[in-house]
Amino acid sequence: MYWTLIVIVGIVAAFFVWASADIGSGVYLKTLCRKRTDEPFVALTFDDGPDAVMTPRLLDVLDRYGVKAAFFLVGGKVRKYPDIVRRIVNDGHIVGNHTYTHSVMFPLSGGRSVRKEIEDTQNAVGNMAGVRMKLFRPPFGVTNPVIGKAVRYCGLQAIGWSVRSFDTFEGRDRTEVCRRIGRKLHNGAVLLLHDRCKDADVLLESVLKEIKARNMQVVTLDKLFDIEKYEN
Repeated sequence: MYWTLIVIVGIVAAFFVWASADIGSGVYLKTLCRKRTDEPFVALTFDDGPDAVMTPRLLDVLDRYGVKAAFFLVGGKVRKYPDIVRRIVNDGHIVGNHTYTHSVMFPLSGGRSVRKEIEDTQNAVGNMAGVRMKLFRPPFGVTNPVIGKAVRYCGLQAIGWSVRSFDTFEGRDRTEVCRRIGRKLHNGAVLLLHDRCKDADVLLESVLKEIKARNMQVVTLDKLFDIEKYEN
């Protein structure tokens, strides 16, 4: 009986860890991570920006290739680099909410703090770029009942990913990162990248070439999932 109880407790604990850590679990928050489709569509997303150096370089690469992406922005950085945020929007890319501080403590915060992180970012982007975001990505991909309730309260749609690049690992060869992405690509994929990483522009260009070589097409999140990107 004792060991049976231990096993049950372990299974329950494992379930709750998985529910929080796996952004695609959908237990606490419905999150769009991939599109079930036969169309060769891929959506590009960038987290943790804007970055003073890398984000403009990424925008230059995207412009050369004629494709659009989504940038999930950190509110505190938005206030530091408003011109970059305005360029993202003016260039036709999507901006989404990635909280105000991207703190490691965010998943442990209370409801009021979580809502403030989200609302402060909404206000920062709204004031700087004149759009009211509808899309949200939780830091580290972690969700829980508090985060789920706050996101629903703010009227946002959570966006996850189906292909994680692992581009944040320092010293990791960009060519190998691109190869890994290529192996994971699939129809309806949402690709997670970061615009704060060294050589992010080099990696992006390699990824775009890989996508083209596979006869796939980059589309925006709103087209992929048929959702609204901003409030009307």
